[in-house]
Amino acid sequence: MHKKYKNMRKNLQKKGKYRKAKRIKNRESRIVKDINHKIAKKLVKEANDNGMGIKLEYLNGIRNAKSSKSFRYSLNSWSFYQLKTMIEYKARLPGIPVAYVDPYNTSKECSRCGQVGNRSGKSFKCNNCGHVDHADANASFNIALRPVFEEGIDQLYVDRDAYKGNTGIPKEATLGTMATLEPHML
Repeated sequence: MHKKYKNMRKNLQKKGKYRKAKRIKNRESRIVKDINHKIAKKLVKEANDNGMGIKLEYLNGIRNAKSSKSFRYSLNSWSFYQLKTMIEYKARLPGIPVAYVDPYNTSKECSRCGQVGNRSGKSFKCNNCGHVDHADANASFNIALRPVFEEGIDQLYVDRDAYKGNTGIPKEATLGTMATLEPHML
């Protein structure tokens, strides 16, 4: 879908129709946002129905990863942050925990024996145990089996503070001293 809209914008820009290109870009972003809402809603519903939490890869800094020129556009047009935030807020409402794992080699490690295997496109094959699987399914099992990051990374800071009872107000600031604070400090 991104490639389709990219080509449409490219052709419009060549013709000098920049307003039309911007409208196409806005349409694309609305479609992507709608898709992300539906994905997040379905994930949270599935987790809620099965009484489970959600684990995601911690993808901060992924745009800085080295990649081929042909893959760079796909990587940078991927709205993973938007999807992540939608999953977090939709999961927070029914109280479903969202945890993050280290993404290192999740798609290259074998989900059965833990050794690094061969990933070629969408297929995965382990040289150690002979396990053959769809690469994304194998990565999903690895994500599920991985331990979560240390506290502070595996949760949103807002959730972490809420669990500790922190509302963002300093402990020494009581109701009586709050009145003495300057208006710009509130």
